[in-house]
Amino acid sequence: MTASGTETIGQLSAESLEITAEYRQARSRLWNVSIGVLYLYLSGILTDISEDISEALLIYVTCFSTFVVLIYVHTRLRPGIVPARRLIAMLGDFCSLTFVMLVGETLGLPLYVFIVWVTLGNGMRFGQRYLVIASVMAQLSLITLFLLSDYWRQQPYLLVTFSMVALVLPAYARVLLGQTAQARDEALVAMQAKSRFLAHASHDLRQPIHSIGYYLSLLRTSRSAADREKLIVRIERALGSVSRLFKSLLDIARLDSGTIDVNREAVALHPLLSDLVQQNEQVAQWHDVKMRYVRTSVSVSADPTLLSTMVQNLLSNAIKYARGSEVVLGVRRKGGVVAIEVHDAGIGIDAAHIPHIFDEFYRAHVEGDRDSEGVGLGLAIVNRLAQLSGFTLSIRSRRGKGTTAGIYEIPVNFEKRKPEQASMHDTAKPLAGYRVILIEDNPDVLDATCALLEHWGCAVQPHPTIPAHVEPADLIIADYDLGDRTLGTSAILAIREKLGSILPAILMTGHADAVVSKKGVDEGMQILAKPVQPAMLRSILSTFRAASRNRSL
Repeated sequence: MTASGTETIGQLSAESLEITAEYRQARSRLWNVSIGVLYLYLSGILTDISEDISEALLIYVTCFSTFVVLIYVHTRLRPGIVPARRLIAMLGDFCSLTFVMLVGETLGLPLYVFIVWVTLGNGMRFGQRYLVIASVMAQLSLITLFLLSDYWRQQPYLLVTFSMVALVLPAYARVLLGQTAQARDEALVAMQAKSRFLAHASHDLRQPIHSIGYYLSLLRTSRSAADREKLIVRIERALGSVSRLFKSLLDIARLDSGTIDVNREAVALHPLLSDLVQQNEQVAQWHDVKMRYVRTSVSVSADPTLLSTMVQNLLSNAIKYARGSEVVLGVRRKGGVVAIEVHDAGIGIDAAHIPHIFDEFYRAHVEGDRDSEGVGLGLAIVNRLAQLSGFTLSIRSRRGKGTTAGIYEIPVNFEKRKPEQASMHDTAKPLAGYRVILIEDNPDVLDATCALLEHWGCAVQPHPTIPAHVEPADLIIADYDLGDRTLGTSAILAIREKLGSILPAILMTGHADAVVSKKGVDEGMQILAKPVQPAMLRSILSTFRAASRNRSL
């Protein structure tokens, strides 16, 4: 569904609600008249007053009841929004109530409830404009009572009280109506955004899944090793698109849950940035993008996980829109703060899109441009993480000239830095001999993960559930749900107890972090949301190994 279609549906829904509200107001007026007539009879206003006034009241009751029935019939025969009908009905309500209170005097006091009822009823059903009109009519009704009746002139405090009630309650209702209208508008905007997301996501999911099906069919019949390798690369590329889409959704879900904490520490930028460049090299090749990284020796104070996510999203965004050109990642230092900038020579962004590029599910797409993957969450995620971390995000772009996206106001860390952790480029086989205990109940995932770790040189102990016996190891990788009501956290704690050592651990899960964090996760466990890119997993394992080596020095 398109955004315009959603907006049209929203407008139609609002209009149908108003039509229904007008019918309900007319029906409510029938009940009010019935209750009012019953009160007039029981209170004696119709029977215990002079014959002339009693006759006038009977004429009034007959005429007003007919008027109310006609309004009701008119709403049934001609449904829709008719402002004149609303105003005439409101005027009839207030005139009739004023007349009865004028005649009834003390016995007419309870009918003031109907004045408040009519005022709020019209406002709540038809909106703030009618609430204001009804409030003015209520005040005119009280002024009329004061001018035409000696009884009411002798009750100034009572009239003032009625006047204040008729002002304060509608004023408060007006505030509530404003908040309701704002919430409705926000809900409509959110619905439009979700509709755009569904449209983009369905497209971005269908495309790679569609191609994977064809590639797999070709792979079964391909006999050439070179052809099989090409097909495998293309399948990997399609799966990468799906993986990045789900990662964006998981990131925005974590932000919406409000469970992300900022844990600042000294972060050496070179290992972090060089690993990100390495992780994106394959994607850059697929998009025919040349990546260049300007090495830096600066250390900053930041949450390394959040900073890595921010830069990764900027790099991914730049690569998508810089097809056939160059992307440069670099650092600028000015005094006590640092800026991390990503420059690309891609298609750029039209000025009209710049104010909206940080909105969720928004994509700065121009008709005729090449389709690009993604659902418009990358910059929204970076912006929210930057605000959470106390940084600023800025985008400069010109259509056809490229884009510069940067994270600014990152404080420099002036403390003596620890030795830099080894990056992915430091050794040819950074994981050779690294001992890993792998626990995964899904046999296919267990087999694939084990084969990947062994390909990197790890010594793997694979288990489908909590093992009865384990060999000494350097790291534990566990799935969160292991079946039979067994959690990965329990498996990690059990293995640590068997080995008598607090081994670092990676907990892989398809749940949101907010769910997992309540289930016994400690500081020695790092949570990774599935699907996990192989490059990211390898980078994290290398970081764990480098950290353990630094501790042993």
